[in-house]
Amino acid sequence: MSSIMIPKPEPRPELISPQAAHQSRMMWAGGGLLAAITFGAGAFFYSTHGGNTAPAPAPAVSQSQNTSTANTTDMAAAAQLSMLPSSQAAKALAHTSFNADQKARILAAVQRGEMRLVQMPVLDASGAAGQIIDVTTSGLTQRVVLTGKFQPLLLPIAVAGQVMVSPVTMPHAPALTIGAMTALGPEILPSLTALDQRIVLSVIVQ
Repeated sequence: MSSIMIPKPEPRPELISPQAAHQSRMMWAGGGLLAAITFGAGAFFYSTHGGNTAPAPAPAVSQSQNTSTANTTDMAAAAQLSMLPSSQAAKALAHTSFNADQKARILAAVQRGEMRLVQMPVLDASGAAGQIIDVTTSGLTQRVVLTGKFQPLLLPIAVAGQVMVSPVTMPHAPALTIGAMTALGPEILPSLTALDQRIVLSVIVQ
C-alpha cells in the first residue's frame, strides 16, 4: 500500500504596512542618533556599560615610551577649553603629576601672563580602564591612565596652544576613542588604533 505525500503549504510572506516600515526606519535612525548622544557626557559614556564591568588590566607599557618618529601619523582636531583663574593656579597644580620644579615654572609663567591653565577632563569612551596615554603641551608631558569616567586633566597652554595625545599602551580593539570635556561640552577625539598614531589638538582658550 503506497503512502500519499501531502505537500506542506509554503510559508506566506507577511506584508509590512507602510506605517510599520516607516517605524522600522525610524528605529534604525534613532539607534544611530542614540549612539552619537551616548558620547554626550561622562554619565552616558559609562552608563552603556552599566558601571558593573570589571576594569580591564592595564596593558604593558611600550618600551619605546611612544617617542615621536617620522613615521608617526598625526590626526588633527580642535577644541575650545575653559581657562582656570590665575588665583586657583597653585591649588590646581598641586593635584597634577608635574614635579616640583615644573609646577614652580608653570606657576611663574601663569603669573607673568605667558601661560594659561586650561581644564580638559578625559575618559575612554568604551568605558574600559587601563589604557595609558601621554598628553604633551608647552614641552611638558603628563601620563594619564584612562578609565570609563571623566578625570581631571590640567594643561599649561601658551598663546598658540597645541596639545599632542599619544598612546603609550597598544590601543584596545576596535579602537581607543578618547572623550574630552571642553568648554562647549563633550567632544570625541579621533580614534587611535596603533602606537604610531598621535592626535594633534589645536586649542582655543576662552
